[in-house]
Amino acid sequence: MTLIKRGILLSLGILLSLHLHAQKADDKPFFLYDKADQKIPASMLDNPLFYDAGVASAKEGLWLAWLELQPGKGDLLWIGLRSPDGKWLNKIQLSPKPGDYANPIPIIDAQGQLWITYEFAVTNGDWNIFAQSQNKDGTFSAPVRVSPGIGADINHRVAAHPQGGIWFVWQSDRKGQFDILARHLTSTEMSEPMVVSQSSFGDWQPSLTIATNGDVYVAWDSYDSKSYNVLARALHGKEWGNIVTLADGPAFQAHAQIASDKNGKIWALWEEDGENWGSTYRARMPGDKGSTKIGDKVGPLHRFRRLRIAELDSQSLAITRTLELPMPSLDAAAKRPDAPAEVKFTGAFYEGGQLIVDHQGHLWVTYRHFYTPWVGVVPEHHKQDSWFLYARCLVNEGWSKLYTFDIGQGDGLQRFSVIPNQTGIAAVWTTGRTDRRKTDKPHGIALASIKLDSESPLIPNAFAKNVNQSRGVPVRPLPRLARPITELAGKNYELFYGDLHRHTDISLCFAPSDGTIDDAYRYAIDAAPLDFLGITDHTHDLAMGDPLSLIWWRSRKEVNRHQLQNTFVPFYSYERSRADTDHNVISLRDDMLRPHTYPLTQFWGQIDTNTFTIAHQPFNRLLWNYHDDIHRPLVELYQGFRNDAKEDAAREGLLRGHKFGIIASSDHLSTSASYACVWSADGSREGIFRAMQSRRTYGTTARILLKVFAGDHWMGESFTAKTMPPVCIEAEGTAPIAKVQIFVDGDLKKDLLGNGAEGKFVYEPDASLTGSHIFYVRLEQSDGNRAWSSPLWVDIKP
Repeated sequence: MTLIKRGILLSLGILLSLHLHAQKADDKPFFLYDKADQKIPASMLDNPLFYDAGVASAKEGLWLAWLELQPGKGDLLWIGLRSPDGKWLNKIQLSPKPGDYANPIPIIDAQGQLWITYEFAVTNGDWNIFAQSQNKDGTFSAPVRVSPGIGADINHRVAAHPQGGIWFVWQSDRKGQFDILARHLTSTEMSEPMVVSQSSFGDWQPSLTIATNGDVYVAWDSYDSKSYNVLARALHGKEWGNIVTLADGPAFQAHAQIASDKNGKIWALWEEDGENWGSTYRARMPGDKGSTKIGDKVGPLHRFRRLRIAELDSQSLAITRTLELPMPSLDAAAKRPDAPAEVKFTGAFYEGGQLIVDHQGHLWVTYRHFYTPWVGVVPEHHKQDSWFLYARCLVNEGWSKLYTFDIGQGDGLQRFSVIPNQTGIAAVWTTGRTDRRKTDKPHGIALASIKLDSESPLIPNAFAKNVNQSRGVPVRPLPRLARPITELAGKNYELFYGDLHRHTDISLCFAPSDGTIDDAYRYAIDAAPLDFLGITDHTHDLAMGDPLSLIWWRSRKEVNRHQLQNTFVPFYSYERSRADTDHNVISLRDDMLRPHTYPLTQFWGQIDTNTFTIAHQPFNRLLWNYHDDIHRPLVELYQGFRNDAKEDAAREGLLRGHKFGIIASSDHLSTSASYACVWSADGSREGIFRAMQSRRTYGTTARILLKVFAGDHWMGESFTAKTMPPVCIEAEGTAPIAKVQIFVDGDLKKDLLGNGAEGKFVYEPDASLTGSHIFYVRLEQSDGNRAWSSPLWVDIKP
């Protein structure tokens, strides 16, 4: 690294007066944090396998609800009352046996009734929401199922109604699409479920508040075929109002929060990232020599995040005032010397924001934060450090001092729960990270409280002088396109687009930029959109491949929570990285995580036909020394991250006798630039999996349709024939097709010129051809996008 660039990074710390608690090399800070005015000590619960906690405040102390992983068995669901001095006054295991649980929330209603709500998987893909109330003898009632129907009902939130009972909102799979539902539950009755959202695309992660007059307010984010927008809706009495847009336009705007105070004020918060979120992006271009291109408007799923806060009219939900939360790292990022013109805010992150109104009526804002000044400026990777957690309070129209905690978080999907208590706010959160590095940082559940010690603002005038009511240009949601259907040999097949190599911030490599598991599923379900996804975080970073670890349990749980009926299938998957053989592992089984520390052939010996591997490019030349066409049915020919197709290396493998199908994948950062395409007669998880094992696949850099067959035989098949039938190609491009190239035994035999974006092409092999031969196709469009078919292996015996 040049002295100039090193000086850039060091000077940023001086410029911001940031707290340099950072991973360092050669005195170079990789992670910077805003300096807090007060650090709050947190305490840890006594088991590192505790996680996913919720909290409620009572006169005697705090009610906590949390999960405990029983390795190899599942989650136990706990609830307990903890005194201010840290002693357990009550502690109950609610789950009769281990299972799949998520998001437990304790809540006390207006009559003082304690409830616990949670999500539980009846089967792997059928997550439901349940509630239990505490009986007079301290035990809990039988579970009441709140969510109707089948599919994933997840990300629920609850609020107490002043006239009794609790309201629920949640994200529900309704016929293959996430919608927002609501329902009211009391000790004697439950309302019918209400559909709050109305989008034809995905609606995500609702938030809920109830005003003192009983009006119910819901906020969520919704995809519109171009970006995520923030929406809100109110229930006044028994009448739902219109859906109101709080934020739209080309930027990513999501993770909405909503809160109300005792004076009837309604507050909303959301986070914002750059434009073109999830659109076509390749991290590297030819000649970049390993550097990655990341900017504010074009880049990966996690470029920067800022928080927006607004006060809403309680009737119309119109924005009446906006708050300006101090986010000094965004200002510092914009002043980086020598940053490329397209890099302004990239690398500065304020996210996971929550709004809480305490018992004195003060509005609190909590969030997580770090700043990585090198992202987008200097080509660094394999750098990661903790998220710091922060809080500020709105006092007398200004901001209080900045609070932080002495324990942070390890990844972006760890839960952070905050509630008002008797003197301010109380927080409970999951902490710890299990990547390839050794660490002495704590793992488990942390908790702490903050007491506001001054009514005088440290930063006056928190409200913006002008309210920007601009909503951008509304985008009319487009209907989701039907899957292409074709027929061969009397059987119907559908085309499924997917990605089998995608990383998140669980992997160390590009942790600040790859985004969370939530980002990955949002991208796959809405922005791409894909029909299937395999998140392939490194075994190094999944507790070194321990299938009983908490990090793997959390990861495989999210696979089940994001399966959508008939529209989206996630796979159990990971990357098994070794210097000699780097492969992605795709499985129908959730218990097949294994270490990378022993040879590939030994691993192949451990797996059955419900698991297979995919060769990860770039390929090591030792790759072809290991031969197993059953356990390696596919190779990744093209990769969006490196923007490179390893055709020569794949050709070598074919000529050395390996039989594999072709796909393209993302790897890190890249979006909507590479697809694994599968023709399958069955759209279930197993159906797509078996079609991939049959090599009925192709890889492409755009959503190109490609069908290659010979007689009654699909690409990917091996067959015997007396004479070689014509090789038939059917294609629909995203741009005019420039040419279709036919390769025989690795050699280019024919260029067939295109005429428009669609076409049918036929290659007639030499009639005298005999023996064993390999046929495959490459398609090129006028815009440079390409597609590669899986081969046909034909033994011609006249």
